[in-house]
Amino acid sequence: MIGRAAALSVVLTFALTLVGAAHGACPLQQEFSFRQRFDAADAAVVARVIAVRAAELQGAPQRVLTMDVEQRVKGDVPTQIVVWSPRGTQCDLRPKAGKAIGLLLARSPDGKLVASGGSVVDPGLLVAEGGEPRGGAIKVAVGIVVLVLVLLWALSRRRKGARPDLPGAPRP
Repeated sequence: MIGRAAALSVVLTFALTLVGAAHGACPLQQEFSFRQRFDAADAAVVARVIAVRAAELQGAPQRVLTMDVEQRVKGDVPTQIVVWSPRGTQCDLRPKAGKAIGLLLARSPDGKLVASGGSVVDPGLLVAEGGEPRGGAIKVAVGIVVLVLVLLWALSRRRKGARPDLPGAPRP
């Protein structure tokens, strides 16, 4: 049995979805800018759907999506997440299998990640906004290799005593 706060959260999410359906679009996308939605989100990820199942929560139809997280942009989330979303509304979350999507996620009082159609954002915009740096170890390794090569070249030139004959340079 879920707690009263969790039930209230689900009801509010469902009510917002119904309001969005009455307006013909998801309310979050219409009323708030991307920056406001990003700042208010508990987590933000770029992820791919790997499984979808139907469920009910307090009698309200839900869609439960299991997703592989490709990039964490905000919040502490594991590499695989379960997202709950209202089902049967105009603001449903309907990602295509195998396609990466950007999601702004809320966390319910009982810890579940919650999203709707209004939570979907462009993955490129989301990553540009605050994605975690990628390839840090490779960049450091390449930098060290370049540094070692330059130092080896400089030491070999010093041992030979050879200096380039540059016009205007003083003679040794």
